[in-house]
Parts: sequence; structure tokens; C-alpha cells
Amino acid sequence: MVAALKMSREEVATKYWRVTGSVAQMQIRDGHCIFYHSEQGCTVHGGRPWRCRQWPLHPSMLVGEENFRTITDSCPGFVQGMEYEEFCRIFRALLAQGDAGKFAA
Repeated sequence: MVAALKMSREEVATKYWRVTGSVAQMQIRDGHCIFYHSEQGCTVHGGRPWRCRQWPLHPSMLVGEENFRTITDSCPGFVQGMEYEEFCRIFRALLAQGDAGKFAA
């Protein structure tokens, strides 16, 4: 992301990230990532961080069905109609194998 934006890490962190403890996330604007544009999609797609490359496979989906529903409802590429229990079984197996990243674009 730093290279894609041609900014220092400190500049990117100050301008675009929200840091909670040791977790850095993108700032949210209008309910979306600060880099999301309604017509273009992700405006830093080539330089997006690891967690964004994993989307929509996010560990918070394993915390509860509400997180799962929120993410799957907002992602047109997600298999609609998959039951939460089935998703959890598959995703946990992928995480255990270290294969979850293979599904990232």
C-alpha cells in the first residue's frame, strides 16, 4: 500500500489507518473502507494489504453468524445460500491447512 500510494508508512498510517492496539485497519467513510469508490471499487487494489486480499474470508466471520451475514450480504462474489455452520467448517479447515490465502485475488 505504501508503494502504491507513493507515501511513507508514517504518512499512510496517519492519513488512512485506524490503529487499535496492534491491529491496523483502514479508516471507514460512509460505511466503507476509505479507499472504496462506488464506481471504481477499491482504489488501491494493486497495493491493498494482506487482510484486504483475503476478503471476504475474514476471521471475524467465525466469531458469530451476524458477522458472517453482514459480510456475505455485502459481497456479491460470495456463494449465496451457504449455511453458517458449513462455512465455518470449510473456513476452519482452510485456516488449519494454511490455504485460506489461495482464495484471494
